[in-house]
Amino acid sequence: MGFFATIGRGWKMSKLSMSVVGKDPELLVYMILAGVMSLVCLVGMGLPQFMEMDWAVNADGSFTPAYYGFTFVGYMLLSIVVVFWNCAIIANANIRLTGGDPKFADGVNAALKRLPIIIAWGIIAGTVGLLLKALEGAARDADNGALRVLAVAIQLIGGFAWFVMTFFMIPHLILEGQSVGDALKSSKTTFFSTWGENISSGLGIGLIAFLIGVPLVLVTIVLTVALGPFGLLFGALSIGLLIAWANAAEQVAVVALYRFAKDGQMPQLYQDAGMKTYTFGQAQGV
Repeated sequence: MGFFATIGRGWKMSKLSMSVVGKDPELLVYMILAGVMSLVCLVGMGLPQFMEMDWAVNADGSFTPAYYGFTFVGYMLLSIVVVFWNCAIIANANIRLTGGDPKFADGVNAALKRLPIIIAWGIIAGTVGLLLKALEGAARDADNGALRVLAVAIQLIGGFAWFVMTFFMIPHLILEGQSVGDALKSSKTTFFSTWGENISSGLGIGLIAFLIGVPLVLVTIVLTVALGPFGLLFGALSIGLLIAWANAAEQVAVVALYRFAKDGQMPQLYQDAGMKTYTFGQAQGV
């Protein structure tokens, strides 16, 4: 019963977290801005290759060292952009969940105050992400079966370890003003104090987004058949907004679990819905 109780709480937390985004639409705007800026970074990285610029692409189609360096810098910039706007979301969500009424500028100002540490963490997170992608590529391209299995194992174990260590990284960086090293240690400790809810809330948000996304895709198909490009535009905008909403809700859930780990009880919004305080496998009302 404990496992299923945890899944149920995670599902409930998912719905509440998504409702917070509805109360504070600036969280959705943050995520949209992150998406637009990320798209600019990706287009910028791919443009030299697409246009076959001499400094980026050799005559035989291979990439030059200059282009590899260019894409590395672009990927680091992309990582910093994502971290920055996630910090803004975390800051505003924390204001809301502690009884305040956040404004758009609050999250941006909080992130700007920690910009040097955000840049440092963005570069670290981006580098680790590239290493994990390299392991994934090595596993896919390896001719030796044993090497392929080894690369897959390292990539999976490394990816999960990184997920555990960094799940609460941003709250400790932006809300407590910790250094990168201290935030990593604190993030790991906080994760294990709420690990069941961490996983189930993420799954719950993903499932809710999927259930909403399926009819959106069907409507997009119908509109595309009937109206052509207008249907595609509707699909791109609606699914993009859904992804932004779900991603913002995931950050809200992180803050809610962070507050539970710090305060010993859920934020008032969650308590009003019956989620007072709990331990893994046993919900409690107080």
